[in-house]
Amino acid sequence: MKKIFRNLFLTVAALAALSSCDKKARNTEELIDPWLRERTPVNVRLEAQVGPAVITSDWRTDEVGSVSVSLVTTGLDMSAVKVVALDFKYPESEFCPTASIKPGDTIDLSDGDAEFVVTSKSGEIRTYTISYSVFSDPLEGTYSFTPVGPLMADAIGKHEYNCACVMIGGFEKYITLCQVMDKYWLWGMGNYDGIHWPLNEDDNILSFRLDKVDDITGYTFGTVVNTPGADGKYADYILKDADGKDSNGDAVVSYDINDEYRLIPRGKARWAKYGDGYITIFDFEDKDYKAPLHKLELLESGEHKFWSDALNSSGESAEQTLNVPSLALHRPFGEGPFANGTNNWGEERWYVNNIRNVFWLIKKDTDSALEDHDEYLAE
Repeated sequence: MKKIFRNLFLTVAALAALSSCDKKARNTEELIDPWLRERTPVNVRLEAQVGPAVITSDWRTDEVGSVSVSLVTTGLDMSAVKVVALDFKYPESEFCPTASIKPGDTIDLSDGDAEFVVTSKSGEIRTYTISYSVFSDPLEGTYSFTPVGPLMADAIGKHEYNCACVMIGGFEKYITLCQVMDKYWLWGMGNYDGIHWPLNEDDNILSFRLDKVDDITGYTFGTVVNTPGADGKYADYILKDADGKDSNGDAVVSYDINDEYRLIPRGKARWAKYGDGYITIFDFEDKDYKAPLHKLELLESGEHKFWSDALNSSGESAEQTLNVPSLALHRPFGEGPFANGTNNWGEERWYVNNIRNVFWLIKKDTDSALEDHDEYLAE
């Protein structure tokens, strides 16, 4: 009898164990190969883009992602921005996802952003929002001139002509810093017709605009407008003595120093920044930026010392200090030698023959170019 009961117990236990092996519904997702779910671009590039795109997604909201880019928007149709590249990690793989846009397509960023969809091999989607920030160069903006009074010791109190053009010149041991109107009569004072004076430039507005960026080097390129100001005139840097005539009434020699003193061409020009700390100026017609005119340095406000290693005629330091009120465009003429015409004690010995530095004193008024910048370029 005991044997019968024992066998019955084992049979019941076996049936219970078998029933416990029945499949039960569980609240778990079916595992899917990650390759089949891949939806992340590794590169997105639009036209006029600077630097790489920042591509992000969030595992907590796996169906959405974002792409942020920096664009040069000058001349760009924001309603039809071209897609240059959209790349995935393994483009040749059978598991490579697909996207709703491709290189050659355009997207509408006129409202600030746009969307595109990436679909994985498994059919899952992720919607990316692509947005942009405007890339700008610190040089961009409008600038006006900041004229200063006399700088030479023997000119202070002798005239009231303020001017924004300052220079350093002179041969060895005789270096002079002046505001160029310190010898105002040298600009044709006698028969003044308002043509040759450097201060004609002082009501002008300079407008710098970024037009393109080399996405490999980071070099920036743009245009600059030099408006003629309220008086409609530009400075004409032609130096001459008194009223342009000698004691016999004959014309004296004049010196055309526009090439040296004119830091920004009249009307319009081009500029580039090559990462060397200088602004390189080009003629406007030089669309390929091949033939630079000269290089300029943008000085911040404060004292700037020049020629500290030079000596004056007494064997002491010939250091010259320029106090920049706000900003200054500075054109250096190198280290010399500045020795031509050492036997000539006329004013041209430093105004003309031994030019060491030329400055335009300016201040920044806005961070964007003139609204009618293009209209000036079209003139």
